[in-house]
Amino acid sequence: MLFVKAPFGFLILNTFLGYLPIELSFQLLRVKNVRSLFFLLILLIWLLFYPNAPYVLTDLFHLSLLHPHNLTTGLLKSDPQMWLDFAFLVISALSCSLIGILQLNKICHLLATKMTPQLPGASVIYPLIFAFLSSIGIYMGRFLRIHSLYMLLTPTWFIKQIGSMWSINMWLFTLILTVVQLVLYWIVVEIRKTDLD
Repeated sequence: MLFVKAPFGFLILNTFLGYLPIELSFQLLRVKNVRSLFFLLILLIWLLFYPNAPYVLTDLFHLSLLHPHNLTTGLLKSDPQMWLDFAFLVISALSCSLIGILQLNKICHLLATKMTPQLPGASVIYPLIFAFLSSIGIYMGRFLRIHSLYMLLTPTWFIKQIGSMWSINMWLFTLILTVVQLVLYWIVVEIRKTDLD
């Protein structure tokens, strides 16, 4: 029987967590008054969970667990379970990250046009800020194993972890993942422009 097996069981939780900010963004974009306390609360919750959407890109490293090559021939194996696991990893990574970034684009546009129309370059500043913050969140999740809910459940431990995580490797990881997200953001923006033409 073909289904998600160990060691890929984490995909169910990670995909669910990657979907949460997407669902929150749908709700956020429905709020009429962007200056209301309700909007700001949903925006804050969305921001806390948003790193989960691009986080699933880092799950692609688990492709190494598939051992796809036949050791005798050096060719790729045609094992259906291996290819199903490959499909689950790629579908989760692409769907959560791309739909998440599409929704990020809509939220940035909303903030730039409705909340801070007087701020020059807001349509560029917001994606930079959100990509940078989410890259820090991805680092926290991937290397410190901190989930978004820990901020609410164990705030003291959470703050202690945040205080001790700063290093050159952390900053380099954050920079690299920020660039990856901005490239994906640019691709989504270009595709949307094509759709609007």
